[in-house]
Amino acid sequence: MADLKFLILCALIAVVCGSLASLAVSSLSQKSAGDRIKDFYLTESAVGVSPADFTASLNNGNPMGLAVDLRSKSAYDASHLSGAVNVPAESMDVDQLVTAFSKLPKDKPIITYCYSSYCMLSIHVGEALAEHGIFVKHMNLGWQEMGANFPGYMTNGTGAAAASEASAPSCSISANATFSC
Repeated sequence: MADLKFLILCALIAVVCGSLASLAVSSLSQKSAGDRIKDFYLTESAVGVSPADFTASLNNGNPMGLAVDLRSKSAYDASHLSGAVNVPAESMDVDQLVTAFSKLPKDKPIITYCYSSYCMLSIHVGEALAEHGIFVKHMNLGWQEMGANFPGYMTNGTGAAAASEASAPSCSISANATFSC
């Protein structure tokens, strides 16, 4: 009988200790609002690229990364950021994106941009690539704002078709992971 009481007492102590430990761990893992805000800005600083910093790096002759224009080929051909390459993400699935970005030079960060600061294509592409171990940054402005605020850094192409095409479409990813704007 004493053994049974001892076992019950041990079980009760184990349940109480386990519950206390569980509460302690869960309270430690909950972040305060300040911690979440700090994490946001650390993340934003790690992935966001200021166009002013980018253009300053071009002026210094040492670009801070390879600019990748995610807009359609026709929009890119009409006008794009000087030195940018085109990966028309809106017409590619995730495997095609991974293949295209895997072929880009790895000596500097890759910095993506799309139609405007309201277009989420650059964010969606970055997320899809990160899931495949490819990490990119994104320009805090899109082509539309870059052209308006930094016109000296834009290359005009051969056509004029992109002016209407490049104005802030709504970008999304379909259920089969095809990007579209």
